[in-house]
Amino acid sequence: MALARALERGEVPNAGFHHASHLRVALVYLNESASVDEAIARMASTLQRFAASVGHPDKYSQPTTEFWMYQMAAAHAVRPDADCDALLAAFPWLLDKNLSRAA
Repeated sequence: MALARALERGEVPNAGFHHASHLRVALVYLNESASVDEAIARMASTLQRFAASVGHPDKYSQPTTEFWMYQMAAAHAVRPDADCDALLAAFPWLLDKNLSRAA
């Protein structure tokens, strides 16, 4: 949760925000939101601000964001009580950041 709040405040450097960090924030938003659509909207807004703040607004992709949010939502639906580390251990393919390019 701390990572999500730091990202929202613009305190996370670009070099320190990797794919696994995106997944951690995704799970926070899924847990805090009333629906997957709400979590996607929050993630989209946060990532757009982050990309702009590090000088790369063109790096944001709505389809990629939706793809990963739905992947995390599916994993979370199967293991609703799991924290992010447990989800990533149970579903290690989530760590393959190139998976969205194959879809």
